[in-house]
Amino acid sequence: MSKYIFEISWEIANKVGGIYTVLASKAKYVKNLYGKNYFVVGPYFNENRLNDFRVLKPPTEFINVIERLRSYGINVYYGEWLIDGIPHGFLIDFTKYLEQINNLKYELWQKFGVDSLRTGQDYNEPIAWSKAVSDFLFELVKEADFQNSILHFHEWLAGGGLIFAKDLKQRKIFTTHATVLGRSLSSAKVNFWENIEKFEPLKTAYDYGVEAKHSIEKLAANFADHLTTVSQITAIEVEHFLERKVSHILPNGIDLDRFPTFEEISTFHQKNKNIILQFVLYLFSPYFQKHCPTRDALIFFMSGREEVRNKGFDIAILSLGKLNKFLKENNITTNIYLFIFVPSQIIDIDHNILENLIVYRSVEDYLENIQNEINSRLLHALIHQRQIEGEKILTRNEYLEIQKMLSKIKKATKIPLATHLLPETNPFLDLARKADLLNREEDKVKIIIYPTYVSSSDGLLNLDYYNVINGCHLGIFPSLYEPWGYTPLETLAAGVMAITTDLTGFGSYVIDKQLVKDSNPGLWILKRKERKDSEVIDDLFKILLKITLMKRSERIQNKYEARALATNFDWQNLIKNYYDLYEL
Repeated sequence: MSKYIFEISWEIANKVGGIYTVLASKAKYVKNLYGKNYFVVGPYFNENRLNDFRVLKPPTEFINVIERLRSYGINVYYGEWLIDGIPHGFLIDFTKYLEQINNLKYELWQKFGVDSLRTGQDYNEPIAWSKAVSDFLFELVKEADFQNSILHFHEWLAGGGLIFAKDLKQRKIFTTHATVLGRSLSSAKVNFWENIEKFEPLKTAYDYGVEAKHSIEKLAANFADHLTTVSQITAIEVEHFLERKVSHILPNGIDLDRFPTFEEISTFHQKNKNIILQFVLYLFSPYFQKHCPTRDALIFFMSGREEVRNKGFDIAILSLGKLNKFLKENNITTNIYLFIFVPSQIIDIDHNILENLIVYRSVEDYLENIQNEINSRLLHALIHQRQIEGEKILTRNEYLEIQKMLSKIKKATKIPLATHLLPETNPFLDLARKADLLNREEDKVKIIIYPTYVSSSDGLLNLDYYNVINGCHLGIFPSLYEPWGYTPLETLAAGVMAITTDLTGFGSYVIDKQLVKDSNPGLWILKRKERKDSEVIDDLFKILLKITLMKRSERIQNKYEARALATNFDWQNLIKNYYDLYEL
């Protein structure tokens, strides 16, 4: 009899955070082994949310299951998840149970003591979906073909499905990529690593208002046949907060096929860097009397969810403020442009910036059209050893045409810190002011807050995320709480230097396996465990200064070391951890 794998997550065809990256990047490798016996299960919202899922007619073996569920008022959509490997799976509509959410909450309280009085929609939706998932699983295993199946649940958001389906005899795996309490404590600026034993899990959950989510997570962890997580550092956290030892560590990998090869890194970097620096030039030129310096400039970036404390964005910006002050005081000529790619609440795009970009790009197109003529005039002047004067390079008509275009340039009263108009309460604006990073002409570190997902058609950079990071010189990720940490790993894979910390699963894995060299490491691991913010800021400043002062040859060497380090995390190697668990 065939063994089937059903991988169940709130982030199947529903991009929220890092778990989407885990599932999407490894799917083709699981499918390579299990083929048509591997299925994914996620939430259905509405047709407008089906960006990467194509609904298909279900195979014969699923028709009875889907029809029975429809008769109960639950719609199940079969189709393809449009990612590498194109795994087939199911999106389950949970509308019926969302309308009955109070009954579900009562059931969880009566049977398991889950107190959900203080919950909202971010709890209600996953619980309603989880109940619908359990109905799907109960109907599924009535079919003889699916009785020998493995059910793999990810995070507390799918944990309710495991709880509702706990009586099924099929083997159940629960993977917690982070704990509810770990996230909550870190967000509240509590360094729980100083003395993790002093925290009573349930009392702490009540103290921070996450008792329902914590209870679901703990029940799922203890009802599962196998409890897994992604790193050794998270395993310690899981054992204390969920009161069960992890049986398997499943480190997160990356699909290196999506990134440039060693041979391509330099070519792609140069191309993407030029696009980014051109954007910088266009952004700041209206405000600077002198030429906006882009030659030999460095491009740093940060990215991730808007968890300012957990992701270490506060530490990073304050360290960069210190770097800016040092560079100015010591007359160091290097200019740094820091992009903050963190989707946040916005009021609107900054139309001044957008319209200015259109103007500059029009001028660029016009110059490109007359480029041959300009080259001819330059060459003629050089051959005859005549002084090159601006008015001789452009004709009067050409000059006037360009001036007409440039007359449309708009200038705000203040130099922009962001590509969009933001609420005054935006945390990155607050941090920029605190760090005295205000994009003055004399500042050596200038920031560009980019509060939307980058894409090749966003009207601003017009590059997708991986091309953007490939064009940068350094990714800065000084996380306080990060059970794994895909952003530094993706940065390395793009052939770009990165900074992470010893409080990330990724960083601790690198330390445990001794993967980083002493010289030209490509990756710097900042010590954050049991250390004060002021100490971490000082250490990060020193690393940033060292990178800023590097010779070009040193940066190139570090780029190649970064890419070489990423090869240790290719899913082709790490997927074996999943294979071993499934075969067990």
